[in-house]
Amino acid sequence: MLHTLLVTVGTLALQAADEPAKLDYTLDISSEAGVTYVTVELNLAGEADGETGIILPNSWGGQDALWGAIDDISLTSDGSPATIRTGDDPSSLTLTHTPGADLSLRYTITPERTGEPQAALDDNYRPYVEPDWVHLIGQTIFAFPDSDADFDVEVALTAPDGWALASDLEQGDLDVNTLLTSITVAGDFRLQDNLVDGASQRVAIRGDQAFTDTDMAQSVSQVLAANAAYWGAEAEPFLVTVLELEAEPGVMSVGGTNLGDAFAFFTTSNAEGAILLRILMHEHVHTWIPGRVGGAITGDTEPSGYWFSEGFTDFLTQRAAVRAGLWPADVAIETWNEALVENHASPVRDAPNDAIIAGFWTDGDFQRLPYHRGMIFAALIDQTIHAETGGRLDLDDVLLAMRDDPPAEPAPLAFADRVLDVTGIDIAPLIERHIINGEPVSLPAETFGACGLVETVSEPVFVYGMSGQRNADDRYEIAAVDPDGPAAPAGFQPGMIILERLEGAVGDATVDSVLRVQTPQGETLDLRYRPTNGEVQTYPRITVAPGDLVSNGCTARLAGLPATGTD
Repeated sequence: MLHTLLVTVGTLALQAADEPAKLDYTLDISSEAGVTYVTVELNLAGEADGETGIILPNSWGGQDALWGAIDDISLTSDGSPATIRTGDDPSSLTLTHTPGADLSLRYTITPERTGEPQAALDDNYRPYVEPDWVHLIGQTIFAFPDSDADFDVEVALTAPDGWALASDLEQGDLDVNTLLTSITVAGDFRLQDNLVDGASQRVAIRGDQAFTDTDMAQSVSQVLAANAAYWGAEAEPFLVTVLELEAEPGVMSVGGTNLGDAFAFFTTSNAEGAILLRILMHEHVHTWIPGRVGGAITGDTEPSGYWFSEGFTDFLTQRAAVRAGLWPADVAIETWNEALVENHASPVRDAPNDAIIAGFWTDGDFQRLPYHRGMIFAALIDQTIHAETGGRLDLDDVLLAMRDDPPAEPAPLAFADRVLDVTGIDIAPLIERHIINGEPVSLPAETFGACGLVETVSEPVFVYGMSGQRNADDRYEIAAVDPDGPAAPAGFQPGMIILERLEGAVGDATVDSVLRVQTPQGETLDLRYRPTNGEVQTYPRITVAPGDLVSNGCTARLAGLPATGTD
């Protein structure tokens, strides 16, 4: 339940009747005697019927009952009586007042849990109000009117002297949506601020990380530049926040949320910058896909369009990154092979799209299906257009046309018509077959040009034959060895610590693995074994062509550019 309801009557200036509907917020962060206070004040004009509904933070990002952090609620009006009461449930309020009165709703943010963020608790999206810092996502702190009207939103931010302050609320015009999809951090964050063509690109980092602040700022600039180059866009303001998570030794956790013109990371200190770079690249592609090319399907059937909004985003993540030189062709090919294997091994790979709608929120296999299915389908469409137009056009031409003239209906529903308009190719049967009905995509062998052929290969199944976990020294300690597996005959035993891999690779059972281990007695041994149980798995993959992938035209093909070599 809500903590405190305080009703007062005060005096506020009257708003001119001809001004547009407006919401004025103040987000005040203050500190006194080692205690931090976060106060939100909302000034608005009440409804003409004398009752104004207010929606409080509730459910978002897997968190529920976010209204539990709303405390000390008070209401003032423009000199006339006003009352406030809890609505039908704790996530809403009803304000009763003189018709059209100017109102000021004020409350504090008092999180129900305090202390450093913990990876194991998985509640990172909730607000943090700590003695030396705050981390506040808009969905978790801002109340707003229960109204279908459009509002102009203004937010004033204040923080204690000496505190760093960064928020994407400072980056442009605001409405209720941008208010809620915002991030504000303050306190002992370290700020990096780059100005690119007049656009502020900022990074705010807290805690120890495996990367430097400068490296993260550089990665942000590279990602923004890569996507701007692909879409032919000007530089735009962007904010990335990084909040350290505490975890047990050896545990790595990386997560985050896309907030439109910002991204909030939550990561343990052992996460490499390259991981964050790839996540950020994918999420920043969402700036355009699907929002700026027609928008997403909304409502209960929203997951039916994820083949486009997520799968095509994964496709463009690789294309734009290779084009910008963020990672080389072999890294992109490795990602493509992972997608091909994941799709092939999925127990729901042939499920129709309607099954994704039903199972997306409850089943991990259905949650992943539109990502790898959509990514592979994008490659099929790209190759189809490329082949049938003799290389004159490809998927890029369709997406850029949708950017220039966004369709009236959601992008996934308009996509086939736009392909037909731009290329003259009817892909509606392909959408019916592979997306609607779920028939798995078999990519043509030449889909990736000079990179190598898409082939079906057979390889032995990789089996460790042992299990364990990281110890306090961040070393992998063997806890159990399967007596019927491949590791036992090689001499692996519980209690041994794996020091390093000398030969082989994780997941590769075609060659021997050689691991250097330390026994409980302190002896160092090099143990060789073939990590497989004799079973064979068959799956599609890109067999990488020999030679340099730049000069042979592979890099250009992955980047969607004219080949500089043989393609």
